[in-house]
Amino acid sequence: MSTQNQLEKLGNQFFKYRGQIPVLFFLVAFILMHFFTMYQNWLNPYYTITAVALVVLGHLIRALAVGKRAAHTSGRNRDEQVAEALNSTGIYSMVRHPLYLGNITTYIGWAVFTGIDWLVPVFLILFVAYYRLIIYAEEQFLTRKFGQDYLDWRKQTPLLLPAFWKYKANPQPFSIKVVLENEYSGWAASMTTAFVLLLFQTYILGGLKQNQNALMGMALFIVVFGYGMRYLKKKTRVFKVD
Repeated sequence: MSTQNQLEKLGNQFFKYRGQIPVLFFLVAFILMHFFTMYQNWLNPYYTITAVALVVLGHLIRALAVGKRAAHTSGRNRDEQVAEALNSTGIYSMVRHPLYLGNITTYIGWAVFTGIDWLVPVFLILFVAYYRLIIYAEEQFLTRKFGQDYLDWRKQTPLLLPAFWKYKANPQPFSIKVVLENEYSGWAASMTTAFVLLLFQTYILGGLKQNQNALMGMALFIVVFGYGMRYLKKKTRVFKVD
């Protein structure tokens, strides 16, 4: 098997488990927090605001991509690549992989939240390398699927760093239903991550008793939000687009 085929195969494996692998990174970060107790950075407004801003920005980038996507593209399919149309306008006119850009931005936000300064550049390098393999496999698939149309768009559109001056409007209306249906699980995961990090930092800093009501309220909200949205997706037509 050629090196290119091996890279594509590896990228497809990472693609298949792209929802689980970042959890391993988070577990590593959580373990590191036990050994690198950055008391001065934990619950520090500067770190908290920066982390939350990056996480929210990451989810907004994903929402902009998903809300105006063509049907059967930019989804959460696991087993194989799927693309029935080529997204090339809107956010896709500025950057080829806005979903992965959004993910990386969110994950770097969580790295900031740990308070371990050196973890931020380390995670940035690791996640860029990780997604670069997925992107390689995805772009091989898109080249075979769309041929010269894809190659022309790829040539003029940056990989992960947006070129804002290249923006071309997407005539398709933004669908909040599509965003909610596809993105609620990611939002719930981010809220759960925030809860775990806040709980740990608050416990270590001795503020658990004073903040227990707020933390319990946060936990209850996450559970209600996650299961409520799942119910609406699975059991109702609330998110269905005519």
